[in-house]
Amino acid sequence: MKKIGILGVPWMFHEERQGVALAPYAMRYTGVMGMLEKLVDVVKDYHNMAFFTDMEQEAILKSKDLKAITYKLKELREIVVDMKVEGGIPIVFGGDQLISLSSIAGMEDEEIERTVIWVNAHADMGRELKQDNLCHNVMATVIGRGPAELGAIMNHRFVSGDNVCIVGTRRIDYDELRVIEEEGILHYEMTTIDRMGFAMVTDEIIQWLAKQDGNVHLVLDVDAIDPEFTPGTDFISQGGIYWREIRYFMKNLALSDKIDAMTFVGINPLNDDKNKTSQFVVSLLEEYFQVKNMQIDHF
Repeated sequence: MKKIGILGVPWMFHEERQGVALAPYAMRYTGVMGMLEKLVDVVKDYHNMAFFTDMEQEAILKSKDLKAITYKLKELREIVVDMKVEGGIPIVFGGDQLISLSSIAGMEDEEIERTVIWVNAHADMGRELKQDNLCHNVMATVIGRGPAELGAIMNHRFVSGDNVCIVGTRRIDYDELRVIEEEGILHYEMTTIDRMGFAMVTDEIIQWLAKQDGNVHLVLDVDAIDPEFTPGTDFISQGGIYWREIRYFMKNLALSDKIDAMTFVGINPLNDDKNKTSQFVVSLLEEYFQVKNMQIDHF
């Protein structure tokens, strides 16, 4: 593996989610940089972005000022654009899921299609603006079905539903399901995964991925994984993806040689048990890059 870029985003857009801003620091505390430097030829550290200033906190957390929120999200988008231009795979660490909207937007390319693999307990297909929970609007915005107020973050260049795969949902309502069906999104709820088996689901996704052109962005929210392995999140729900399943998934993504960007979100160190969640995410990255290096056909 030749080059990757690492960026931490210590931002919190919802006052009740104290702790998510610490996620990049928890990730770095695991020694992730040293691990990656052993497996990747060039690891460029873009460091952690600055915490919100007092003025920004007042506008974003207290007043829920959409202009202030979108300004910060566009700022992050442009940094991801720079990471992409400089080459390699951008990898973004954060706690608040809203940052994934910026990282997806930052991978936009006028000449090629974009594909998003969304591993999350939530589909986040809310079409109506929810200022107290903007995370609910993320994927709807990505595909152009979300609130107009957030569309500018995507530069109004949206991802086709045919190029989206959602994996691991277990909190989804009827309206979200309707949007998913209308847009032709490949979707695997946990009930479907339990019925089919995760290996078969993974195989189907890899076959689907082989037909996709352009860059592919993996967005993994740790709440998709069973809390036995990732307790450090704000949305605890039993019955998530197990460690063997997600490791198998990451290994197959590595073998597909399709991933051009990764974003890891949902981490809240204040809810964690001895940094277990960040360590788990780092282990997934290690699995991924070990397979990339070995270039094997079977494992």
